[in-house]
Amino acid sequence: MSRHRALVQVLGAVAYGELKAYEGARARAGAATDDAERRAYRQVAAEELRHHKGFVRRLEALGADPERAMAPYRGQLDRYHAAAPADELAEAVSSYLGEGIADDLLRWLRRVADADTAAFIDEVLEDEAGHEAMAAGALRDYLDGDPVRRLRSGLAALDMAARMARSGFAGRGLMPFHAFVELGRPVDLVGAVVGGQLRRLVRAGMLAA
Repeated sequence: MSRHRALVQVLGAVAYGELKAYEGARARAGAATDDAERRAYRQVAAEELRHHKGFVRRLEALGADPERAMAPYRGQLDRYHAAAPADELAEAVSSYLGEGIADDLLRWLRRVADADTAAFIDEVLEDEAGHEAMAAGALRDYLDGDPVRRLRSGLAALDMAARMARSGFAGRGLMPFHAFVELGRPVDLVGAVVGGQLRRLVRAGMLAA
């Protein structure tokens, strides 16, 4: 596989992931119980849609068909997002860790992508920092002073990993491993994602330091 084709595969997965993030934020805005929460999720939805469109433009600039590039990941990501968390705690954990995984993937990608894609990823990461902070704050508020919830949050993190496996992330993976290898630094990618998630588990009190 050429490096160009590998980048198209990876960007196809990222672009569709951003579309699912937009749909999720829009749904949460519609279900919000107060105006401040509704405004916050509307802003997140608008930013996620902008990210999706930006990655679509990067695919087009690379001479790729965005719909074709995203197609292999629709089933996996649709299954994952359709498998709703069991309760409010699981939703808070999934939102926090999901934002974190997305950020780790983007930070890795900007190190191996072309200069124009890396520049756009820098813009995306500015928004994503706010999204992750929002998810972290919601989880901290939910866990604050409740040791039982903290214990259950660890189980919710394991359930999130199981949902990822059931949706098809295991085996084929979210993006083909050979595309990672072709782009370079696969060990850095694994280290970034695993290390990032462990830090987040500790920071949220779901895992002892």
